[in-house]
Amino acid sequence: MYKITLVFVLGVCFSQIIYAQDTTKDKAIDSVYHNYLYDQRVAYFKELPVTKGGIVFLGNSITHWGDWAELLQCPAVKNRGIAGDISYGILARLDELINEKPRKIFIMIGVNDIGRKIPLANTINNYTKIITKLKTALPHTVLYIQSVLPINDTLINRQYYTGSNAEIKVMNARLKNMAAAFNITYVDIYSLLANKEGQMPAKFTYDGIHLTAGAYIIWTNFLKRKGYCCN
Repeated sequence: MYKITLVFVLGVCFSQIIYAQDTTKDKAIDSVYHNYLYDQRVAYFKELPVTKGGIVFLGNSITHWGDWAELLQCPAVKNRGIAGDISYGILARLDELINEKPRKIFIMIGVNDIGRKIPLANTINNYTKIITKLKTALPHTVLYIQSVLPINDTLINRQYYTGSNAEIKVMNARLKNMAAAFNITYVDIYSLLANKEGQMPAKFTYDGIHLTAGAYIIWTNFLKRKGYCCN
């Protein structure tokens, strides 16, 4: 059964105005990922020409709003970010990605899981399923787990996001261990964009969570300097 609820949100961190809730799910965990934007973006991705061997950035709004091909000066880079996405949504949309057989995949997901109060164990379990499925279907694809980014407690609107940098640090520690267990590269963008207090500096974010152009430039320059992209 489904019910349609009107939700008015600030920005794009969580969803769109039309929010479809699957009432058959465990109501104790807000694991719903279907909404107007998610479904539209997935349909859009499926209609794009299939080109093999690209480099994919997979994630939520942080990925969605990045001009990756331009920033990295690499036309082979594809943006597969969906604003508001969570680990459940990523897991559900891997088939389109697998069909393209990319040579590299950069994954960043989890900040919205924290904001939704999804238990960390659930998110890590979803990550395990994501990595396992990708490694099985794409044994020659190089995978990167990118850390969740810091937030700015002063700028962020607590009516719409209640997660903390302490929770983000715990998640990142688990993701780093997971990357080691799977023998894949963990990319620490958190430390790159955090100040000495562990906060996202105001110059890097306009609302406490989403990034300015300067932050994306620092991020992508780091990837190029490390040789992760776009060789």
